[in-house]
Amino acid sequence: MDLFSNVIESWHDFYMMVGAAATTLVGLLFVSMSINLDLIAHEENADLRELAIQTFTNFINIIIISVLFLIPNQDHLGLGLPLVGVSGSGLYITVIQFYKVLRSSSQIWNRSDLTRHFATPVVCYLVMTIVGIAVLFEQTGSLYWLVPTMITLIIGASVNSWDLLLQLGKPTIEK
Repeated sequence: MDLFSNVIESWHDFYMMVGAAATTLVGLLFVSMSINLDLIAHEENADLRELAIQTFTNFINIIIISVLFLIPNQDHLGLGLPLVGVSGSGLYITVIQFYKVLRSSSQIWNRSDLTRHFATPVVCYLVMTIVGIAVLFEQTGSLYWLVPTMITLIIGASVNSWDLLLQLGKPTIEK
């Protein structure tokens, strides 16, 4: 094993824990959305549906990145290219979901909510893109920037899940 693979291997436990946490939370999100499918499906609740998509995307991307770090004998191209791809797709989906929420007729979120739900992941995905590019050049020191990024994404997605459940529980939601 070369030096790069050894460095990536040293991140194994962190990404095992983060991936397991994200997998558990995405499962709970899936169950809660399934239970409330009739509410989420209504056009009047498009904002909730877009936030659910954003939250699901964040959890899935955390899982994918965690899996990338668990691949044995990983090299800089095998990690860097997927990191750039995952972060790019996450950034794209986040921006699309944000614009859909801005254009929807029933805005239940204020500006600070929108910032928390959408701007924070944009910053995280931009950092991931930069780290992915650095990894392509075998700069393993940049991997430490993924720690606050992954933690921020998982906390943000968890808070989004909580907000979704609180909104779904309100009696004013169109049934």
